[in-house]
Amino acid sequence: MKQQTQDVGAALRAIGLSTYQSRAFKVLLKREMTLKELSSEAKIPPGKVYSIAKELTERKLISSANCRPKKLYVTNASGMIAKLIKEHESKSDCLIRTLHDIATQADSGAGRSTQFFEIGTSLEDNTIIQLRTFAEAEKEVLQILNIHHKPNANRRSKLVWEKEIAKAVDRGVVFRVIYPDNVALPKLLGELAKKKPSMFQTRRNNTDFIRCDIIDGKKVLVKITHEDPILFGGVIFIEDKKLASNLRTIFLKLWEESE
Repeated sequence: MKQQTQDVGAALRAIGLSTYQSRAFKVLLKREMTLKELSSEAKIPPGKVYSIAKELTERKLISSANCRPKKLYVTNASGMIAKLIKEHESKSDCLIRTLHDIATQADSGAGRSTQFFEIGTSLEDNTIIQLRTFAEAEKEVLQILNIHHKPNANRRSKLVWEKEIAKAVDRGVVFRVIYPDNVALPKLLGELAKKKPSMFQTRRNNTDFIRCDIIDGKKVLVKITHEDPILFGGVIFIEDKKLASNLRTIFLKLWEESE
């Protein structure tokens, strides 16, 4: 039990509470108490406990009962923890975007490729960048193959990708792919769908939405394609959670509408 209590405090500090704030919030999760009781129970100096309670109240993490002496309490533990998590994730996302921008600018200024943003303008670039989708995926890849998808065009590259998809599935990555109607699955992927139907899933939808992959809910590959496979516009690889979230929402809607 002692170890569990210590872990709660560490977890609360990790998502944005100070040492005294985490001590106060942790004990108030158990029961309501007065400022004097809070000071004693959370080991917060008497001269400091009022300001800590005020800070938590202003953040709307705790409330106070209208009685004398005033008692403090947490109205809903899961709701307050969810609030802290959301605030922490928002700050983390902002920090990550800032660091991505710093690294990207540094790489671009030095003439190097960047991990977080990559553009390809040739079919050779397309082959290399597409492989990132399958090589870097850890849990999930969602693919939208629109009405312009031509599985027999650029077959050599597609065979390389299909083998990498099989490798990714073998290491536990789940693929969900939307194919156009009347487009046959390539042989290797057809076999994969039969052998591991829970890991490689396909549905049919003649969508004209942009051709894209969403990787682990945080990376996106977008292809600018044309009805004529020779007219290749380019490929963009971006690591951005908000963009990935937007496209994932669209994918799931299309998935539900597909057969």
